[in-house]
Amino acid sequence: MKFIIDEDLSPRVARYLCQEFCFDAIAVRDRGLLGATDPEVLEYALTEDRILVTANIRDFEKLASAAEIHAGIVLMLDGDLRAAEQIELMVEVVRVLQVEIAAGKDLVNRVLYISTSGTARFENIPV
Repeated sequence: MKFIIDEDLSPRVARYLCQEFCFDAIAVRDRGLLGATDPEVLEYALTEDRILVTANIRDFEKLASAAEIHAGIVLMLDGDLRAAEQIELMVEVVRVLQVEIAAGKDLVNRVLYISTSGTARFENIPV
């Protein structure tokens, strides 16, 4: 799995994914995209076939709905988490995505909504 962590989340999340899971994970700020527009971030994610992880639900729901295609988006429903809590939630994201992949599903044009309460649901966006 390849991830890009939006600027509203800690770059420590990307480092953790690399170190603990050996995933190809980067933070927006580490690619010179700090301050980039949301459409630019989503386009970058698509270009590199990366799943975008963000807490910016409102903007990225709109962008996903308007996009012809995207590589997948993870929306963290709890936006005010400390870095350690974001990492804990990403561990759950990885678990959920591994189950999907084992079932032969990918995240292309799908959005995973996940919360600290353990709730995880997928939506096909755009439909």
